[in-house]
Amino acid sequence: MKTVFKRSLSVILSFILAMSVCVVSFASTEQHDPIIVVSGMGAFPLYSTDKDGNKIQVWAPSGEIIKSTVVSSLKKTVTAKGFVNGVIEALYDEMFSYIACDSDGTSINDVSIPIFDKSVDNYPDDFENSENDEDEVGVIKTLCREYGAENVYFFNYDWRLDPLEHAKDLNKYINNVLSKTNSSTVTLVPCSMGGVVTNSYLYKYGSNKISKILYCLVASRGLDMTGELFNKNIEINTDTLMEYFFSFEMGEVLVQVLISTVQAGLNYTKLGVGLDKLISMLLDRINDKAYNDLLSRTFANFPGIWALVGDEYFESAKTKMFGGEMNQLLEQKINEYHYNVQLNAEPLMKSAKSNNTDIYIIAAYGYVGAPVSKFATEQSDCLIETKNESFGATCANYGETLGNGYKAVGSVCPDESHNHVSTDCVIDASTCMFPEETWFIKNNRHVGLNTNTDCAGLVTYLISTDGADVHSNENYPQFVELNPATGKFKSLTGSEIEQTSTLKSAFSRLIYILNLIVDKIKTYFGF
Repeated sequence: MKTVFKRSLSVILSFILAMSVCVVSFASTEQHDPIIVVSGMGAFPLYSTDKDGNKIQVWAPSGEIIKSTVVSSLKKTVTAKGFVNGVIEALYDEMFSYIACDSDGTSINDVSIPIFDKSVDNYPDDFENSENDEDEVGVIKTLCREYGAENVYFFNYDWRLDPLEHAKDLNKYINNVLSKTNSSTVTLVPCSMGGVVTNSYLYKYGSNKISKILYCLVASRGLDMTGELFNKNIEINTDTLMEYFFSFEMGEVLVQVLISTVQAGLNYTKLGVGLDKLISMLLDRINDKAYNDLLSRTFANFPGIWALVGDEYFESAKTKMFGGEMNQLLEQKINEYHYNVQLNAEPLMKSAKSNNTDIYIIAAYGYVGAPVSKFATEQSDCLIETKNESFGATCANYGETLGNGYKAVGSVCPDESHNHVSTDCVIDASTCMFPEETWFIKNNRHVGLNTNTDCAGLVTYLISTDGADVHSNENYPQFVELNPATGKFKSLTGSEIEQTSTLKSAFSRLIYILNLIVDKIKTYFGF
């Protein structure tokens, strides 16, 4: 789910970055609450200890684990009853068993995570010196450069486990930060799954210690994708798969040209139809085996993953995954989160706002979702559906619009004169929980609030501004489009209607790629 974090050992680079940290720590003389970024899923790896006492990275799977899984798959394919059995057994034994939980939702193995109990200036290699400018690390770099690394903290947790237990740890973490900084309140910046933990905190402890919450592409309402998978509804087609890869590599010209060529070839030769049938046959063959021998032994026992199952899927998913034989302790954990936090998000967040906590939300759109269910064509940021991370926006499907002459229905905005429909007629924000405090970035990938982009500018603007709304700053209107080549925002003009037919789509992509090349040339030469 996350970018692979690279480490640089260059003395020169380390020196330059270390000096830059010193400079930025004095960049802002204005007093500001300490800022706590709440991690999403997998921002940093999970570790375990092997039989020889060595610390090993178990998730995301390291190169060694992947290699051993491939070798074991080949061996088990020979000795087991067929290829499918061999692969699934190898996946569990060599990869998933390390992170498996008991049926009550507690970890079987001694799994550890990196803990950052001090401000991030104490961990330069993990943050400021990291080559990564994306995801939570990118957000933290932005905050460090604006507010000083000594004022920024990172709360990390084991995403597999109970979010309500993480809420207890977050409460201790907040109290520790307040004590160290002699502050009375903190600003929270939850990213992705961090929204689950943050709302669990609001449920257990309220908002008295929180001055502001900036939700960054969060999963607080769950994902349709997870709900479908937990209901054993897997559906993959080549067209959506190619569209996903094209979107995921937005900004990478050569990769997009290759993907577009492959997709056009599949469409025009009708090979895609044949591949879809083959994929469907394979899924039918492996579905029960994959769920019974792999997923039900791992992810189905993770309370944290159950927090990502939306309400319309929740009860049926429990039956599908466990057939009425679910461990009572696990069910108690996931029920408490689902019915008291996920379904209670609106009163929890509105109560915080009425208690003088600023609530801001950043969502994204312009991508298909993960291509594993029939809902992959919903507007998303490549992972979380836009309707969910925006807490209720009305969205057209990918490649479609809400229709000519669309009129907002079900608006909760108190001012009837406000227009919360994007000019490309894809998003109606008037149905959001907070239509006046929810921003949308078109073409922004999941938690892609990268350093040195206008996305970073939006983050710092919202954190620095009390009582902001979508009308407060003309540079940051409710809807903006991100240029992936330059990292700059441009205004939506109403001419961005996406085409759906194969011929028009191919032509539109050609124009898009040519424009991308021009933008990259301009950026390179400083035009």
